[in-house]
Amino acid sequence: GGGLKVRAMEFDPFEVYHSIIFTGRKHASLKVNLGVCIEDLVFGHLSTFEFDRMVCVDGEKERQEERCQLQINVTRGMRPGTQFIFECEGDELHGVIPSDVLVSLVLEPHTRFLCAGDDLATVVHVPLHDALCASPVSILGIDKRPLLLQPPKGVPITPGMILKCPNEGLPLPHDPEQRGDLYVRFEVHWPPALPLSDEQCSALKSILGSTPTP
Repeated sequence: GGGLKVRAMEFDPFEVYHSIIFTGRKHASLKVNLGVCIEDLVFGHLSTFEFDRMVCVDGEKERQEERCQLQINVTRGMRPGTQFIFECEGDELHGVIPSDVLVSLVLEPHTRFLCAGDDLATVVHVPLHDALCASPVSILGIDKRPLLLQPPKGVPITPGMILKCPNEGLPLPHDPEQRGDLYVRFEVHWPPALPLSDEQCSALKSILGSTPTP
């Protein structure tokens, strides 16, 4: 009959819309650095951050600055340099597709630890008498647990000596239940003066032995 016939739609209205409104060009990505601490990489952290972007005013070519907020879930095992892309959340420009926001994780300096791949490193200062006696040294790990470091028996701690604490580093990216290692470098604190008597000096020499002449 002469009724109205409906034909299946052969075009994407959103594609047509973009072809009319935008030129097909995209605004350059808006780059944001997000600071994270070592604890964030060890335990994970939901980070909320703010950034400024330029937006079009009432669809006109005039633009104004706008303060925006986004969230990133930093999970255990992530590394500095990890990037996140928020599509079309950045700067706006008339006739151009809004830019993406490219967020990069940047490691903030830590007061006690350094990052080296999957491992952590720290420096511990010990008094001279503990160094000479190879006394056990207790430190706090990144997770605030006490770690007991035991130098080899009978071997004094020397400046620059390094001991390894297995599985006390960063969670591994492919398996956060596994961790890298913690490397501890020792520095020995020397007293400004040693008020020893002759007898004490002789006893010390007998213990330490005489220094070989080159």
